Amino acid sequence: SVAEGGSVVPPLVLGRQVDSSPEKSSPPPRLPKRKPTIEELAGSSDEHAEEAGNDLVPRWQIWPGNNRFFFEGRFMTGPEPSMLICTSSLLVVPVIVFIVLVLPSMGDRGAPSWLPVPVPVLALPAGLLLVFSMVCLFRASFTEPGILPRKDPKRGFAGQGVKPQRQDQIINGVKVSLKWCSTCEIYRPPRSKHCAFCNNCVIKFDHHCPWVSNCVGGRNYKFFFCFVFSTFVLALYVFSVLVVIAIHVGFFKGLFDPYIFTRAATYPALLVLLVFIGCLLFPLGNLMAFHCYLITKNMTTNEEITGVYPGKNPFSLGYTRNWKQFLQQFQEPTLVEPGVLVPAPGRKESITG
Repeated sequence: SVAEGGSVVPPLVLGRQVDSSPEKSSPPPRLPKRKPTIEELAGSSDEHAEEAGNDLVPRWQIWPGNNRFFFEGRFMTGPEPSMLICTSSLLVVPVIVFIVLVLPSMGDRGAPSWLPVPVPVLALPAGLLLVFSMVCLFRASFTEPGILPRKDPKRGFAGQGVKPQRQDQIINGVKVSLKWCSTCEIYRPPRSKHCAFCNNCVIKFDHHCPWVSNCVGGRNYKFFFCFVFSTFVLALYVFSVLVVIAIHVGFFKGLFDPYIFTRAATYPALLVLLVFIGCLLFPLGNLMAFHCYLITKNMTTNEEITGVYPGKNPFSLGYTRNWKQFLQQFQEPTLVEPGVLVPAPGRKESITG
C-alpha cells in the first residue's frame, strides 16, 4: 500500500526473521587457560613447567635438611659425602694389597703343598665379598632412610591453644609417646627421631653413621646390616688366610727371635696387612654381634641406648618372628621424593643461584 506522502511501507512478515546481513557471527566464549598441575608437570619438559610460572621447583633444590644431592636429585646422602671415599678406601686398598702383593709372593716360590687350593683361587672369595660389601655400602649411603615430610597436616596439631609436647598412644599394652618436633612441626610417629646431623625426622631411626654418610633408618637399615656383615666376613676370611701364610713362613716361631725381623723384611705387606686387619676385625665383630642382638629383640640402636622400654617392648614379635620380619620385610616407598615439583617459598632466582 502507498501511505501518505508517497512512501512505501514494507510488508509485515510473520514468524522468525532471518538476518541476511553479511556480518559474521561472533565466536563462542572461551574458558580461561588452566595451569598444569604438579602431577602433570612432574613428567613433562621444562618448557611446560615455565607455563605454570616460577612457583614450582624440584624439592631437592629447596631441601630444608642438611642432605647433599647429586645428578639432579637422583642420589642423596648425608652432610658428609666425602666420608664415602675414606670408607671405600679402607675396603678396597687392603684387598688389593692382599691379591696383588701377598698372594703372588707365595706363588713365586712354587706351588705350595701346604695350601688346599691354588693361590689364585684364594683371591676369588675376597673379590666377591668386596663387590658385595661395596654394593651394600652405596645402597645404604644413597637410599633415602625414611625422612618424614615437614609440616605434614596428618601429623600436625589440629587443636586450639598451646600444643602439647607429646601425645600418648597405647601399643600392645605399652604407653608410647609421640613427641612434638619444633623443627619439622609434626608429632613424630613411634620409633622415629630427629637427626641432629641431617636435620630431618627419620622413621624407625637407628643412628647416624658417618661411615656411610647417611642416617640409618627404616628404609636402609637392611643395607647397612648387610654392609657390616659382609665386611666382617671379608675381614675374617683375609685374616685367616694371612694367619696360615704367616705360620708357614715362620712369623710366629718366636716374638723375640731375630728371625722374625728377617721374615718381616722379606714379607712387609704380609706383616702390615696382618696387623691392620687384626685391629679392624674385633670392632667389626662386636658391631655385627650388637646388631644381631638388636634384630633379635626388634629394637633400634637409639631405643637400646635411651632405654625407652624399661619393661616390655611393644614391637617385639618373638626372637624367630623378629628375624623373619627383618628378612622378609619389603622396603616402604619414600614420603619425600626429591624430584617432585613443589611450590617455591620465594622467587626462582633466589633458589637456583
